[in-house]
Amino acid sequence: MSGLSGPPARHGPCLSALLLLFLLGPSLVLAISFHLPINSHKCLCEEIHKDLLVTGTYEISDQSGGTGSLCSHLKITDSAGHIFYYKENATKGKFAFTTEDYDMFEVCFESKGTGRIPDQLVILDMKHGVEVKNYKEIITLKENVILDN
Repeated sequence: MSGLSGPPARHGPCLSALLLLFLLGPSLVLAISFHLPINSHKCLCEEIHKDLLVTGTYEISDQSGGTGSLCSHLKITDSAGHIFYYKENATKGKFAFTTEDYDMFEVCFESKGTGRIPDQLVILDMKHGVEVKNYKEIITLKENVILDN
């Protein structure tokens, strides 16, 4: 007696859903979101290969309701401190840059303000390499980055 008996295992809809997720996974885009308390900063780091195009969108919610003074900054730098993108009073926008070397880059959000203000919700969606497919959008983004700076 093997000790294992009973009805045969059924895979049902869970296996089908996992298979569908696996097949569609590379085409799905997932954004990162987090809360940024007042007078704080949070940074995300990523390792990127040489000559790689990086694009992204961000949105920082203003939940102050007009009370107090609130401003947020976004800065993207490499490990040597070279600035790829910088925006004061950032609320919503797009960025694009191309890496020159294999390096770590850092995306930092900073919140400054006074008064009783709820945490800000930050949503960041970044793509790089083959994930970037819309070349017309890339050209527009690069033109906007040049105009913003």
